[in-house]
Amino acid sequence: MEKAKQNAAPEKEMQTVSEKETQTVLPKKIKQTILLEKTGIFSKSLNRRYEYTITCKGVDTKKILVICTNPASSNLLAVDTTTNYLMNNLFAMGYSTITLCNLFAEITNKLKPAKAEDNADNMEYLKEILKRDFDEILLGFGNGFTGNKRVKAEKETLYKLLKPYAKKLVELVDTDGTYKNLKTIHPLFAGQRFSGKWMIRKFNFPKL
Repeated sequence: MEKAKQNAAPEKEMQTVSEKETQTVLPKKIKQTILLEKTGIFSKSLNRRYEYTITCKGVDTKKILVICTNPASSNLLAVDTTTNYLMNNLFAMGYSTITLCNLFAEITNKLKPAKAEDNADNMEYLKEILKRDFDEILLGFGNGFTGNKRVKAEKETLYKLLKPYAKKLVELVDTDGTYKNLKTIHPLFAGQRFSGKWMIRKFNFPKL
């Protein structure tokens, strides 16, 4: 009996060694946390939005001001399609702060320029926000209202405010050059047509 036990011992030892050899070594894991801070500036009635800023906390790279046509929502918790395209593409391009303003401050899903409220307060706000230290100012109000007198007048007012910042003015274009003939491409159009292929080029003032 003792001899049998002695013969069984090595087998048990071999099984233990085999178990150790088959243990899986798990790779070390790294945790990444990014905090997005959203800030909105509205009128008291919440029907006008003057600014919407998204900042990656703890990341200090480039800052960009984007000027589109008009805001569509007062809800900072909801991310609309345009804002989503801006974040996905501009963050990837090295910007950590995106400030979104508009030609018109009125919050609406379908802008009717002729019926829009007086826009003087919005232009005054833009005048002040331009004094911040942005690396670039992206004009992205598209060409949806070409020929509209009210929109043309607001653009002329905006261009006068932008003159001192001409060196910082840019517009979107795709890396393939498919849409190189378009001016002031809207981020929604850019996101739908060439998301992931955004690049910026210098903006030149049109002849008024």
